[in-house]
Amino acid sequence: MTFLVLITLIPIAVTIFVLKSGEGPFIGIVFSFILCWGIGFYLLKLTLWNSVGREILSLETEKISYVADYRLFKDGRKEIEIRDLETEVIHEEQSDKPLGRLRLKTKSNSLETVLQMTISELEELRTEIKTHYNIA
Repeated sequence: MTFLVLITLIPIAVTIFVLKSGEGPFIGIVFSFILCWGIGFYLLKLTLWNSVGREILSLETEKISYVADYRLFKDGRKEIEIRDLETEVIHEEQSDKPLGRLRLKTKSNSLETVLQMTISELEELRTEIKTHYNIA
């Protein structure tokens, strides 16, 4: 978090230093703002996702909506129609516990969750989606 604050303040400090020295503004200051604040935003997003991030699947009448919630903002909104919907559990082989992710797909579109869950939780979610939309 300290690094995040530091990388946000660096371009401001450089701008003040350059303007006080009498050299005037130049294009490098703009690039330093873009670079530092871009990296800062990415690090903020990564920090929020790892600490308070969650995925929201909304089962609506004709579609399923996906949103990545970072608490301070939401991102990655995706929607998938329920016509010809197939659900699939993707098994992850990285750990000792049986973990996986959920994939929802139609003929023209697909949606995958990012967070890993236990296979039993995913099967429960899969069953709930099938029951909600009366999918065989």
